[in-house]
Amino acid sequence: MYGLINSALQDMVVTHFGEEQWKKVHQRSGVAEDSYLTMRRYDDESTYQLAAAASEVLEAPIDTCMEMFGKHWVDAIAIKHYASLMDATGIDTVGFLHNLNSLHDRIASTFLDYVPPEFRVEDSDKDAGKHFVHYYSERKGLTSFVTGLLGGLAEHFGDKLEIVAVSIDDDGEGTHSVFELSIQ
Repeated sequence: MYGLINSALQDMVVTHFGEEQWKKVHQRSGVAEDSYLTMRRYDDESTYQLAAAASEVLEAPIDTCMEMFGKHWVDAIAIKHYASLMDATGIDTVGFLHNLNSLHDRIASTFLDYVPPEFRVEDSDKDAGKHFVHYYSERKGLTSFVTGLLGGLAEHFGDKLEIVAVSIDDDGEGTHSVFELSIQ
C-alpha cells in the first residue's frame, strides 16, 4: 500500500488518541519506518501490522479500528486531499459509489503500479433507497475499512444510511464483499 495509507492511519490515531498512543502503536507494530512518503509503495504487511498494533494498543477489536480508519479516511484524508475529485464524482452516496471506479481511474496515473479496489452498485429497490454494493480487492481483510468508508461517505453527503455486510469472501486471491445499503 502507499505511504498515504500508513500516514492516514497515523493521523487517525494521533487525532483521536494522541501522539503517545501512536508511539505505542508504532513500537508494538515492529514496522521500521516512523514516517511515510505519500507516493511511495510500502509492503502491505506493514499496514496490516500497524492496524493490528492499533487494535492492541487501543484495546479495540481490529474490525472496530478498521471501521474507524475508513471513516477517518473520508473525513480527514479524502476530503482534504481529493475534494475536487470527490465533488466531481457524485452529489450523494449512491451516485458517488456508482462513479467510484472512475475516480480511481483518474488517480491511477498519480501512483505507480496502482491497483485500486473495484466497486459495483446494484440498485435493488431504488425507490426504497435499497442498494447492494459489491467490493472487490486483491487484498484481504479490509471489509470493515470499507464499512467505515461507506459510513463516512454517507455522513459527508448528509445521507442517513444503514449498512449491512451481507457476505464476505476472503478466500482465494482476494476479497469480494457485498453490502446492503438502506438510505433513509
